[in-house]
Amino acid sequence: MRILRQAIVFALFFAPAPAMAWGPEGHEIVAHLAAMHLTPKAKAGVTALLGGEAQASMVIASNWADEIRDDRPQTASWHYVNLEIDGGLRYDAARDCPRGNCAVAQIARDAAILQSRAPPAARAEALKFLIHLVGDIHQPLHAGENHDRGGNAVRILYRRGKPMSLHQFWDSSVVAALGRDPVMVATRIDGAFSAAQKAAMMASRNPAAWAMNSAAIARNVIYRQTGGRPEAKLTERDAAPDAAIARQQLAKAGYALAGMLNAAFR
Repeated sequence: MRILRQAIVFALFFAPAPAMAWGPEGHEIVAHLAAMHLTPKAKAGVTALLGGEAQASMVIASNWADEIRDDRPQTASWHYVNLEIDGGLRYDAARDCPRGNCAVAQIARDAAILQSRAPPAARAEALKFLIHLVGDIHQPLHAGENHDRGGNAVRILYRRGKPMSLHQFWDSSVVAALGRDPVMVATRIDGAFSAAQKAAMMASRNPAAWAMNSAAIARNVIYRQTGGRPEAKLTERDAAPDAAIARQQLAKAGYALAGMLNAAFR
């Protein structure tokens, strides 16, 4: 029985797993932040497409792109882009985004659809993808390629030896260190930046630049913590600086999304 139990645990841990960024709470934080900074026209546009008050409907839509992945597996590669962390971290579309199937290209496509005269249903879907994918591309393990399935193949022992993958650690544990209530976390994040800082982040509309920044964090911070090993032990002391980075990345995602939506609904 013990051997069988160990085999089940091993299978569950090492089975292929989709790389989902930030977890539900992280994506909700991004949606809340973005909604706080929409122009009146953008709020009206979001409300018209999603069928509800802008902030609430954006939060509801924030995890939709993950929820449909089993039914639409062709969308899986839209959630990330692979920039080799042992390379120059420069985005090359031909090399890093084959056939246009990566987060960088899909964000650009969805932004174009949202600003087009496409039918409302198509524009609504593009909006829901944008709300999610702009968050994804700011998660470092969705951009830095270390040939470990976005950190899913790296085993982490955290706190009292609880096993999880490096990706799970960044999806959930690092974000949880910011707080459990996405509204309160978003409000605290918003209060931590000046108007000038927010304006600069809202003006950033280059998905390739976002990906390169995320990949640099993966290389310079995350994989240095693990030493590139397939197993590592991380403590609360490790999580604190990681949470600060997560806060910065969630902020960049939220403000960048707001800027993109404000431009789309001028």
